[in-house]
Amino acid sequence: MNKLIRLLEKFGIEKKNLKQFLIFVVGIFIALIILINTHFFSTIGPIILVVLFGIFFTFLWFVAGYAVFRSLLVASVGLSFIIFIGQSYCALPINDQVADSSLMTLIGFGFIYVITQFGRSLYKELFGDRQAKEEWRQKGIVKLFKEANHNKHSWFILLIYGLWISLFVWQIYSVINPVIHGLCVYK
Repeated sequence: MNKLIRLLEKFGIEKKNLKQFLIFVVGIFIALIILINTHFFSTIGPIILVVLFGIFFTFLWFVAGYAVFRSLLVASVGLSFIIFIGQSYCALPINDQVADSSLMTLIGFGFIYVITQFGRSLYKELFGDRQAKEEWRQKGIVKLFKEANHNKHSWFILLIYGLWISLFVWQIYSVINPVIHGLCVYK
């Protein structure tokens, strides 16, 4: 019994909560036995699991989207300005378009600046910003995920979260890339 108590304490279950935890585990165990031995679980069980994982992945998707779009908001002014300059230049008559290489250099350095701003802001969203007023922005989402998992890294959650962030960044790139390559200096 002492080994069990020490094992449970390693997982963060305190001695005062041991009775409640054991009742919870026994209840789950009994419910699983009942569900597994019925025909109902074999038909509805996979649907319940898909719905639960769907809710979990949707929540992570919203959190990732919020972090990416807050970061994109910081960089959007520079990005909009670069695209505006490029499209305004391309709208000029062909006789007045004499600085193609200058526009390409301006767009290149502008994108370096915008990507740096976006990356810096996304890093602050993920890992925290000491100057932020709210606790969750000050700590960062990765540290909050760790605290929710009793100060252990949940690699599954972080991996899924990272995949969602990568998906959002890829979608942003997929939308912006044709706009830039559609400018007259790249044709």
